[in-house]
This record gives sequence, C-alpha cells and structure tokens, in this order.
Amino acid sequence: MQKSRGSRVTQCEIRDITQPRHAKAALRDSENRYQRLFETAKDGILLLDFETGQITDVNPFLIEMLGYTHSEFVGKKLWEVGLFKDTAASQSAFSVLQAEGIIRYENLPLETKNGRQIAVEFVSNAYTVDGTQVVQCNIRDITERKRAEKVAQEHLHQASKLEAVGRLAGGVAHDFNNLLAVILGTSELLLADFHAYDPRRKYIDDITDASKRAAILTRQLLTFSRKHVFSPVVVDLNLIVMESGRMLPRVIGEHIEIAVVPSVEPVPVLADPTQIQVILMNLASNARDAMTKGGKLTIEVANFEMQEGGGKLADVAPGHYVMLTVSDTGAGMSPHIQSRVFDPFFTTKDLGKGTGLGLSTVYGIVKESGGSILLNSKVGEGTTFRIYLPRAKEEIIERDAASRVANESLQGSETILLVEDQIALRGVIREFLQKFGYKVLDAGFPEEAIQIAQQFTGKLDLLLTDVVMPGMSGRELAKQLRPSYNMRVLYMSGFAHRTFAQDVLDANEAFLAKPFLLGELATKIRELFREAKSASHTEKKQSRAS
Repeated sequence: MQKSRGSRVTQCEIRDITQPRHAKAALRDSENRYQRLFETAKDGILLLDFETGQITDVNPFLIEMLGYTHSEFVGKKLWEVGLFKDTAASQSAFSVLQAEGIIRYENLPLETKNGRQIAVEFVSNAYTVDGTQVVQCNIRDITERKRAEKVAQEHLHQASKLEAVGRLAGGVAHDFNNLLAVILGTSELLLADFHAYDPRRKYIDDITDASKRAAILTRQLLTFSRKHVFSPVVVDLNLIVMESGRMLPRVIGEHIEIAVVPSVEPVPVLADPTQIQVILMNLASNARDAMTKGGKLTIEVANFEMQEGGGKLADVAPGHYVMLTVSDTGAGMSPHIQSRVFDPFFTTKDLGKGTGLGLSTVYGIVKESGGSILLNSKVGEGTTFRIYLPRAKEEIIERDAASRVANESLQGSETILLVEDQIALRGVIREFLQKFGYKVLDAGFPEEAIQIAQQFTGKLDLLLTDVVMPGMSGRELAKQLRPSYNMRVLYMSGFAHRTFAQDVLDANEAFLAKPFLLGELATKIRELFREAKSASHTEKKQSRAS
C-alpha cells in the first residue's frame, strides 16, 4: 500500500513461513527420535569424528556393557580407550573405514573394564550429516549366542556318538537275542524229558528265568538304539504289574519289601507289554540301589482323570489315564540329579555298576506309548515316579496267547520252510516243530531256501524266516517265494526295524521277536493257520452267496 502527494510511503511485505517452520519442526522431531533411539538402543553405539577418530558420544547401553564411564570415552580417539588395546590394528581398521566407508567384524573379542572377555559383532559406517562426515559404530554383544552355538555343536557331537553307540547296541542285542533263543529253546526241550516232580527241573527253570531277565536287558538296548519293534495291544495294566511283581524279588533281593497295589477297576492301556515290563524292571533296579540297607518298594495302579482347568501336571492333557506309581523309601535325589536323571548315560553309580541307560529308556518307552512321567524325590525321603498312560477305549485283549489256542490244538501236519542262519537255533526250532507233527524243510541261507522250494514237489504252507540274513533279507525272500507258493509267512528276528510292526504286515504275515519261548512260536503258527482257514471259509460263503 502506497500514499503520494508529499505524504509518507509505507510498504508491507507478507511472507509465508509455514514450510520453513514445518521443516524446522520435522528436523527437531527427527533429532529427538534419533536421540531417543540412541539413548534406549539395546546395542552399544559410538559416534566418531571421521577425520580424527575422536569419540564424540557414546550411548548408555555401551557404557553398561563395557564398564567404562562416559568421560572415559568422549574426547579420546578410538585406539586410546582401554578395550581397543591393539593400537596399530585399531588405527589400521580406521584407515580402511575412511577409505571404504564401512568395516565389519562378525566376531571381535573384547575385554571389559573389569577383565571379562566378551565377543561382539562390530559394524562401523561413515555417513554425512549437515555436510559433516561422522562415523557410527554399532557394537552388539554376541557372547551368549556364541556360547549357545558351542552348546549346540557339543549336543550334535554327543548325538553322533549316541547314534554310533546305538548302532553298536542294536547289533550286540541282535546277536545276544539269537543266543538267548537257543538257550530258551533248549531249556524247553529239556523240560519235556523230565516229569513234573523231578528235582532237576528247578535248574532248568532257573536257566529259563535268567534268560528271560537277560531278554529284558536286550530289549532295553534295542529300545535305546531305536531298533525295537513296538507292538502295542490293549492290555489290563494290572496283569502286567502282577506278573512283574512275582519276578521282582529275584531281581532286587529279599531285603526289600515289595507291595503291589492293583486297581479295583479295569485299567486298559494301549501299550507294548514287554516294554511295560522293562519300565518296571528298570525302576525297581534303581529303587534297589537307593535302598542298600533295605526298605519298601510300592507299585500301585489306579485310574486317573485330568480335568479341564485342573492345572498342568507333568504335561498331562485333560483326559482319562491309567496312573502307574512306583515309589521307594530310599536315599532320594537332589534337584541337580533330578534335572538330569533322564539323560542318556547319566549315572551316579560307580564305574561298572551302571550304564546310565535305565531311566532314559523308561522315558523313551513312556513317550512312545503316548504317556507322561513325573518324578518327585527328596534327599533322605525316597523317590516316586508317576507314569500316566492314556486309558484305552478298546476291549482288553487276553495277553496269554496260549490261552487263545488250546494246548491240544498246537499239533499240526503242515509243511514249514524254516530259514535261519544260526545253526544251533535252527536245529532247536526244527526239532521242536517236528515233535508237534510238522514237516520241516530247513535252510541256512535264503538262496538255499529258494533251491529247496523249487525242488520240493509238495505244498509249502508256511515260510518261517529270520529277518536279517547275509545276502538277502527275510522280506525279500518272502517276496520271491510268494508268487509261486501260496504260503503264510512268519518273520522272526532279534532286531528289526519298525517296518515289521504288526500293523504294516500283510494279512498272511506275522512277526515274532527273539528270544521267544517255543510254545509262543507254536501258538503263533497255529494262529496264522486258523486265520487263514477262517478267511478261506468266509470267501467260500461269499462266493456261494453271490
């Protein structure tokens, strides 16, 4: 606005400063955000002058990490601070940073002011702020990460050793089971030559009992080496516990009182009966070692219901369970021992008195059965193991196979092709089956068995074959013979992979784990023939109906 004719002239300027104000505000906000990040960062941060290497600022986290004060950093050059003691190396690294704009160390060893050794990840970047070049060093403590990596490597190394030991254990158990099969079979044949009141029967019974206990130990090795064939059936846990209870006095000695408290209700579980016996034997043996001056071992079975919202108990989900409790009045365990008690090869026993496999085997069996295990122990007050197995809904299957096939029906007239590379065992089985009326053709190797089958002009009813043999497995042999001979197949082995579990065998096949009683073998054979006869009868009825 202007005035003329001698009056004063006034000029006003109006300038929009909105944008500069916004820019200043944005800059302040940015600086404040950076300062907050600098102050609260969980990594150590150093700011350096690009030209001189002089430290201009340090954040609180780095001060706490390294133990130096703010004044011991600021104003000094990087290589003048105590933790970067190698002056020449630090100066050389700073020269590289000035030339390339970045340096990085994945694992840089540093020493804090109090002498503690740490490993850090060190990254330095050069950048420009308002025309001035600065350096930001980010320092991250990776000591725990390196320690975790070392532990992981040690665990991997340990796992490799365990795998090697497992393979060795599985091979030893396989050979030992073949020997036990011979011992058990020979004992049974000998028993047939003595009348019921002959005092010498006691010695044969002792041999049989010792062989059965040895068989439990080999199954423990097979479980550890993951070579045991897990064969779950629905059984009454009361029966297994009562049966094991009768054997335990011979295992743990008469100086320990044993109390077995079965459930007053049915307690059906889906489990491998043999593996449950392994659990009881291992827990009882541990209890014996904890009660050197005597005591009481109590085994109790009861139904148990875990309700919704009932709290977390030994990782037991809500549902119905059968609880197996094994408790002793022994020395008890410290918290440290309890934390490692299920580790493979961990033992508190003297050298040569414990393998450290017992409780790790128990743990593996319980988990494989879909259950959980809880340990409660106090030094001087004894130990209690509680095992929770899912309660089965299916009908209980009678454990004693012989009860399903009357003894008088074990006789047969069929022809059996027996293939077993262990000469002694093959002889025992052949003699036993011949006593029951079977015609037995035997071979030591699969190739020999194929030749015998080709030369035989009669009907082959059953192939009874070992699983693991030189040159060809029992399953491969069965595949070669089955197209030409409509025969049943019974596999037997002291060690076999899980592919031989009952649920993956063909309808006309079955599996029997070594060592077995010859009576179990005869029963299994009759069951196979009965099933085949029943299936044939059903097919004929359906054919007539159609």
